[in-house]
Amino acid sequence: MEDFRKLLSFAKPYRGYLAISFTLLAVAGAAQVLTTSLPSILFDEVLVREPVQAQTDSDPLRFVKEGLLPLFPGNTLAQLSIALLAFTLVKGLCLYYSNYGMSFVGQSVVMDLRKLLYRHVLNQSMGFFAVNSTGRLMSRMNSDVEQVQEAVSTAVADLFREVVLLLALIGWVFYMDWRLALLALSIAPAAMILTLTMGRRIRQASTRSRESVASLSDLLQQSITGMRIVKAFGMERHEEDRFRSSAESLFSANLRAARILFLNAPVMEFLGVACFIPVIIYADSRIKSNTMTLGLLSGMLFALFSMYDPIRKLSRLHVQFQNAFASATRITELLDTHVEIHDRSGARELAGVQDMVEFRDVSFEYHRSTSQRSVLKGINLKVRRHQVIALVGSSGSGKTTLVGLIPRFYDATSGAVLIDGVDVRDYSQSSLRKNIAIVTQDTFLFNDTVRANIAYGDIDAAGERIDAAAHAALAHDFIMHMPQQYETRIGERGQRLSGGERQRICIARAILRDAPILILDEATSALDSESEKLVQQALGNLMQDRTTFVIAHRLSTIRSADLIVVLDKGRIVESGTHDGLLEANGVYSRFFRLQTGDDFLQPPPP
Repeated sequence: MEDFRKLLSFAKPYRGYLAISFTLLAVAGAAQVLTTSLPSILFDEVLVREPVQAQTDSDPLRFVKEGLLPLFPGNTLAQLSIALLAFTLVKGLCLYYSNYGMSFVGQSVVMDLRKLLYRHVLNQSMGFFAVNSTGRLMSRMNSDVEQVQEAVSTAVADLFREVVLLLALIGWVFYMDWRLALLALSIAPAAMILTLTMGRRIRQASTRSRESVASLSDLLQQSITGMRIVKAFGMERHEEDRFRSSAESLFSANLRAARILFLNAPVMEFLGVACFIPVIIYADSRIKSNTMTLGLLSGMLFALFSMYDPIRKLSRLHVQFQNAFASATRITELLDTHVEIHDRSGARELAGVQDMVEFRDVSFEYHRSTSQRSVLKGINLKVRRHQVIALVGSSGSGKTTLVGLIPRFYDATSGAVLIDGVDVRDYSQSSLRKNIAIVTQDTFLFNDTVRANIAYGDIDAAGERIDAAAHAALAHDFIMHMPQQYETRIGERGQRLSGGERQRICIARAILRDAPILILDEATSALDSESEKLVQQALGNLMQDRTTFVIAHRLSTIRSADLIVVLDKGRIVESGTHDGLLEANGVYSRFFRLQTGDDFLQPPPP
C-alpha cells in the first residue's frame, strides 16, 4: 500500500482529472452490468416460445423489465436491441473520455517528473556527478519515468475499471443467486495467492531489469561520446563484446520477468475452468428442479464469463504495478539525494570584485561512501583585483579543485574562500557564477549554431556583442568561412571544428560573459604550436582587466604572471614570480628544467 501511495503521489496535482475519469469508469461499469442482464430476458421472453416459469419467489430482472426497457420503443426484441446499443454507446463514450483523461494525467506526470528530476540533478554539486554516471542518470529520467507514466495513465485506469466492473458483476451474480456466486468465487483465494506470489517475483526481476537498462545506457553513452578513442585504439571489438554482454544481461533479466508474467494467464484460466465444473452441476440440478430458468442461467453464465476477463487483467496489472513500484523507488532514491551545494538563507548578490579573492586556511576532502581523500590542506592565498595568478604542480596536487572552490563546484571542508571579505557561501550561486568565466582544456560545445554557443552564457546578447567577442577571440575570420557563418551548426561537442577553433569559440563565450574573475584550466595544453599562438593572443584579450587564475602545465606560458603558486600534495610549497622561483632553485625550478632541458640551472653534484 505504501508503494501504491508513493506512485499516486506523483499524480496528486491532477486529482480532479482522476476523479472525473474514475466517475466515468464507474458509469461504464454500470453499463456493462446492465448489458449482462439482457441475455436472460432475451432467452426467457423472446427466444423461448413457451417459457417455463421457475418456482421462485421474485423475478430478479423485474427492475430491468419494468424500469428500463419501457424507456425504449417497440416490442421486447426491439427494446432489447435498442437497450443493448444504448448501454454499449454509453460505456464506449465513458471509456473514451476516461482513458483520454487518464492519458492526460499520465503524460503530465511524465513531464512534471522529468522537469523535477532534471532540476534536481542540475542543482547537485560536481561531487554528485563523480559517483553517478551519465547513462544511469539518463535511465532514471527516461525509462523509469516512462514506467511510472504507464502505471499512472494506463494501469491505474485499468485497475479502477476492472475493480469496478468485477465488483459490479459479483454483486449482480450474488443478487441473481448467491449460492451459485459462492461456487463461482471459490477460485478467489487461489487466484489471490498466485497473484501475490508472482507479483513479488516479478518486482525482483523488474528491479534487476531496470539496473540492466541503466548499465546498458551507461555503456552506450560512453562508447558513443568516446568514439574517437575507441577507433584510435582499435577497440571496436572490445566495445562490441562489452555491449553484447550487457545486452545479454538485460535479455536474461527480461526473460525471467516474461516467464513469470506469461505463466499467470494459463494458470488463471485453468483455475477458472476447474471452478466452472461445479457451477454447471449446480445449475443443472436447479433447472431440473424447475427453480431456475434457462434465461436466468444464461445471464449468470454471461456475467461469470465477463468476470474472468477482469480477474485475468487484475492479475496482470498487479505484475505491471510491481514494475512501476521498482521504477518509482529508483526515482524517489534520486530525488532523495542530498543537494550538497545550496544557497544560504538570505544569500546576498555579488556585483563585481572590488578588492580581492582570498583563500583562508582552506582544506578540502572528497567524501565517498566507503572512504575519504584529502585534496587540499591549509591553503592561504590572497589574489588582488586584476592580478594574474598561475597555479603549478604535478597531476593530483589539487590545482583544479582549488579553483573549483571559487564558483562553488565544491565547498571547502574547512576554512573559507572569500571575495571582497565575504564567504562565497554567503553569495547566491547564480550571482557568484555570473561573475566567473571559465575556459578549460576540455572544450565543451553544444550541437547548435556558432552564435548560440558563443552566447551560451548570455542568450539575450545582441548580435553586435557576439561579433565583437568573436573578433576579440580571433574567431571571426574562420567563422565567416563556414557554410552558414554564425548560423552554422558545429556538431556534437563541436566535432566539425579543429581543436584551436573550438578553443577560440570557448574564449569568445568567456569574453561575452564579461566576468571580473577568469579561470583558465590548461586552456592551451592540447593544441599545436600554431593554434596555441592564436589562442594565447585570444587569451591575452580575454585576460585584460580581470582577476585571472591560470592552471598551466607549459610553464613557458606563465612567465609574466604576477604570482606563481606551486602546489604539492594539496599544500602550497612555493610562491613568487618566475625569476624569483628560478633563483630559489626549488620545486618550480625543477619543473622548469624538466620542460626546457635547462640543466645548467641544476647545481653540480658534490
